Amino acid sequence: MQKHKRSPADAPRSYSEQQLVGLHRHAETQKQSTVERLAAAITSLNLQKKPISARTIYEECGLEHAALRRNPEALQLFQRHSTFLKRERKQQKKTLTGALSSRDSMPTSKKSQPADHGLKEKQRCEELETQNATLLEIMVQKDITIAELQARLVAHEKYL
Repeated sequence: MQKHKRSPADAPRSYSEQQLVGLHRHAETQKQSTVERLAAAITSLNLQKKPISARTIYEECGLEHAALRRNPEALQLFQRHSTFLKRERKQQKKTLTGALSSRDSMPTSKKSQPADHGLKEKQRCEELETQNATLLEIMVQKDITIAELQARLVAHEKYL
């Protein structure tokens, strides 16, 4: 495979401050447009009583899942409304509730059990919610990193 020589057109460009401001403004406009299109598609799918998935979003408004992954706000909106993810969260909640209620089936003291049990359950739920929020944040950051790396790869593919 022959190496491609750089022509002056391929050389890295330096942008003026004004151009960069314009590029950033355009990127923000595109991000907001993506979020608005996604919100409209979710509303439409809800009215049609269709499931919210990457495929149905694409069919409804033409947004691909990769576009959602590149936009953290859109990704978060999609994850909040995704039928599959909602179902998963409900199942996790059911198993968590079942595990909590079956764990303490034989209380040691009848008088202290209701107050202590409720307090322990509440603390455990708060801990799990904190863990879930942390894990969600980590996953969103990983998705952002993946999207950034994919964008870099696309930019560098023309040199391969």
